[in-house]
Amino acid sequence: MRLASPPAPLRLQAAPKNMKKAIVAFLLLTALITGVLLYLALSKPAPKADSLLPESTLVFLDIPDFSKSRADFANTDLYALWREPEVQAFLEQPLSVLCEAYGANAPDTANIGNFLLNTVQGEVFLALTHVTMFPTLNLGLVLGADVHHKRIEALAALHQLEKRLKQTYPDGSFQDKKYLGVRYTVWETEPGFPVCHAFFNSLVVFTLGEDTMRDAITCFAGQVPPDFKRLTDSAKFQNIERHASRDHGFLAYLNVEEALNLIGPLMALAPQTGNMYQSLQQIQASAVSMTFVDRGVEDVGFLAYSGSQHKPTPPTQRKTLAVTAPDTLFYSVGSVDLPTLYEEGMGLLSQSGSPPLMTAAGDFQLALRNRGIHIREDVLKKVGPELAIVANWRPGARAPDAAVVAEITDADNLRPALDNAMNALKASVAGNDEQYPWDETESSGQKLRTVRVGAGLFAPTYTTTGQFFILASTPDYARELLGQAKDSKPTLTASTTYQQSMKRLSTNGSSYGYADLRGIFEPLYSMARRGASQIGSNAFFDTGKLPRTETISRHLFPYVSTTVSEPQQVTSTSFSPFGKSFGLIAGVGSAFWVVDTFRPELAATGNYVPIAAKKSSSRAVPSMPRENQTAASQTPATP
Repeated sequence: MRLASPPAPLRLQAAPKNMKKAIVAFLLLTALITGVLLYLALSKPAPKADSLLPESTLVFLDIPDFSKSRADFANTDLYALWREPEVQAFLEQPLSVLCEAYGANAPDTANIGNFLLNTVQGEVFLALTHVTMFPTLNLGLVLGADVHHKRIEALAALHQLEKRLKQTYPDGSFQDKKYLGVRYTVWETEPGFPVCHAFFNSLVVFTLGEDTMRDAITCFAGQVPPDFKRLTDSAKFQNIERHASRDHGFLAYLNVEEALNLIGPLMALAPQTGNMYQSLQQIQASAVSMTFVDRGVEDVGFLAYSGSQHKPTPPTQRKTLAVTAPDTLFYSVGSVDLPTLYEEGMGLLSQSGSPPLMTAAGDFQLALRNRGIHIREDVLKKVGPELAIVANWRPGARAPDAAVVAEITDADNLRPALDNAMNALKASVAGNDEQYPWDETESSGQKLRTVRVGAGLFAPTYTTTGQFFILASTPDYARELLGQAKDSKPTLTASTTYQQSMKRLSTNGSSYGYADLRGIFEPLYSMARRGASQIGSNAFFDTGKLPRTETISRHLFPYVSTTVSEPQQVTSTSFSPFGKSFGLIAGVGSAFWVVDTFRPELAATGNYVPIAAKKSSSRAVPSMPRENQTAASQTPATP
């Protein structure tokens, strides 16, 4: 008998197998398409920050490439100083105290900081697009950060942050919205304070206010009106970018014209700021850029003027280098219009609203009139335009020496008028000759006049040569500068450090600055360490952990700067270990700390002499006791 093969069961077994293959193929194709779409969505380049902002933007702070700037900063001496074990050990306690004061945990704060640093990859910016005051104050703040391929991590972090905010502000409002096809989220933890955030490709953008977010979305979507102008298309902003430091890591832009539209009317009405308003009216915009290069920080400041109202300052010839020495630690020189500067300064004092300052200014002008001195014609027009500040700190000295040096013309006729003007200045600020008499000596064939106002550290002394006016902090330093100029000794230009440092700068500057930071820092820090050891540690600082002098000083090199003045613009360039911004903050902070810390000691030794102007022209400042006055100089009067 022949058996027939059952075809139906065979077909039933093959169908499930083919179906499984089809399902697997479909899932793979779906995953591939999803992956491609996700890759395309995440890899779309972020828009440039200036393309999202209006031309009228008031303030724009920008880091074009955060990752690159971070890597460049890691190669600077400033970062190397921060990473010094002694510095880290000293900062551990104050950083911990600060974290506790703000209710933060140091490890958590460090973890959050590391997450932000590693997530932010490209451009980072902060902008103030507008300010409206009526009916309520409204600030158009925009913050953005390009996270590149780390968008998923950024989304997860935002989700966690929103979760915490909901727990902290249970009555707050949290909404997701959509505008022109772009989804954005609004967090309103308190009524009237909405914070929005959205992703423009890989750029996460935060705004204060929903209208500001919609304005940014409109720019991103390309739905702006025909007459709308973006910041990137502004000729004013393009001019700023052309004059920024090359490959800058940071740019700060201020739209002065737009800012004056807001505060200008108030400044113009106030007598104290009226002159300032007139000066600011000439400025279109200003900017500061920063680049990390050659283990230091290069800062470039730029001012753009409107029209031809700005009168450029001529280049300085640096004649005053003649009074410097190869070891001079500080030299700053520039071309100055002293008559104009005097008029503006007296105008500010007379309109300052401060009775002591206004009285001192009035007394000085009255004293000049009583002596028949026309300060502009008789003195100021014969002094300058080159004006310099010179300073040094001799080994073992308690304080640095400093002097103002200016070139002069017609020295023979200038000297008697200058003496009369100085008599008037002393009478209006300090007192008459009975209280503070002039101590007159002679050196290098020139007369020196000294007024002694302290207990050994400060005794203003002035003199003149055929070329220069010298106002020094002590008679000894005045004699040193006179001898330097008379004998034509080697100057600061003979210093290899000075020569190498100044090569970075333009040769047609209207001003120059040089400071040997290592030479200035070492005696100053030594003095601070001695004072700190006497005061002892506290909850904030452990003075026993202060870094050694050489630990810090090996990361220091000279600060140099120059300013080039042209008809419609002024450009200033500087190079230093720390940069102008950080240096200014650190300097001001250190000064306040030193004054606050050592005020009792200074007062006890008599070296802390507060300056107080007379209340009226009929009452002089009481004289200091004779035993506290500066002792006579031990330097011979003649060489």
